[in-house]
Amino acid sequence: MKKYYFTGILLSLFHFLFGLNACLPNSQKNEEEITENKTQIEPPTDSLTHLTISSVGDLMCHSTQYQYAYQPDGTYNFAPVYDVVREYISRADIATGNLETVLAGKTKNYGGYPAFNTPNAYADGIKSAGFDIIITSNNHSLDQGEEGIKRTLKELKNRNLVSIGTFQNLPDRDSIRIFERNGIKLAIMAYTEFSNQGYPSGKKYLLNFIDSATVQKDIQQARKKGAEIVMINFHWGHEYQKEPSVYQKNMTNYAVQQGADIIIGHHPHCLQPFQQISKKNTKIGLDTAFVAYSLGNFYSNQRWRYSDAGVIVTFHLTKNKNTGKIRLEAEYLPTWLFKGQAEKRRRYIVLPSAVIHLNQDSINQLDRIPKEMKYLTANDRKLMRQADEDTKRILEMYGVKLETGCWKNFKPLEKLPRLDSIKILVDTLKDKTLMSSLEIEKR
Repeated sequence: MKKYYFTGILLSLFHFLFGLNACLPNSQKNEEEITENKTQIEPPTDSLTHLTISSVGDLMCHSTQYQYAYQPDGTYNFAPVYDVVREYISRADIATGNLETVLAGKTKNYGGYPAFNTPNAYADGIKSAGFDIIITSNNHSLDQGEEGIKRTLKELKNRNLVSIGTFQNLPDRDSIRIFERNGIKLAIMAYTEFSNQGYPSGKKYLLNFIDSATVQKDIQQARKKGAEIVMINFHWGHEYQKEPSVYQKNMTNYAVQQGADIIIGHHPHCLQPFQQISKKNTKIGLDTAFVAYSLGNFYSNQRWRYSDAGVIVTFHLTKNKNTGKIRLEAEYLPTWLFKGQAEKRRRYIVLPSAVIHLNQDSINQLDRIPKEMKYLTANDRKLMRQADEDTKRILEMYGVKLETGCWKNFKPLEKLPRLDSIKILVDTLKDKTLMSSLEIEKR
């Protein structure tokens, strides 16, 4: 079974600053042994290619959120929400998140729960954060009906954000999104277990529902089109439950049997465990599937315990070009959502929760941590610490231990080979014009 290495990024920085040698007992001897072993088993560097994928949980917009984003000139600005974590998202080759609202325009009136409708500027904020692919299949997709879905797709398209999970028409639905980057072909799919609103008559193609036959067909189609890695997003489970439901587990096992490599869950609005599932008779893809049953909330107004915490999960895919085998390593950055007064205005800010374990002096030494962290009150720090501790406990619930390791063992994303664009391979889509905007240029 492949091993997955989970690196708590900021905790690792703590080790780096305050005792790197303590992390490396008998360092000289161990380094010589490691070097010798690598010489024997690792292929030449030029035979390897890399792809990194970062994923976050629910991107919601309750009414308080757009009220905080309102500007004196009548516009909205959501970009500052991501100021601290922007580099973690944007440096990945591909970054994904679940858009749990719609962009139906002013004529529908903006609103939060239970029927969401959000200003277009929300998409600008997502774009500024470094996201590339937006998951749009969830129980709120049809909050503003067919018009809401189509207008949301248009606004995302206008910003070169790829949408997966809701569709313009049947040919669009039947097209499997396959992305090629750094010589690795990745298929991404998205489905929801439920919807708060029903379909317009005869238009089931608008929203992808979880259906075992459809999932099987889509995975097979992806493989036929050359996908080496299949990543599936499921919107499922029970809200505020910290363990997956029987349905989630059954559907996960089924999808893995059909060939899914990575499964990302949304909807519970709190974190659920990571899991590794061995795959049998694997010819293509990973030997062991990675499952994140729920990535929790990333940006929302749900700020009670467990709903105020999330993670940025980053997958490092390394392909041996000689053998075609792909290895996965994963790391995570735990997050906590601040809401309050900062820089003399009301703000939401996504923060890496592990910084709470660093003292103030070390915070000021790290350029990744804002010096203005002094805006955190004593209660904020208490909640942030609780969220960080909860995150570790929940994610390890199924035995996937989170190794912090030392900084020298952390693989900086910026040192991996990068390309300037992502190529999307069109398969069954007949109307090629619908795909014309899906060529992404990374910032």
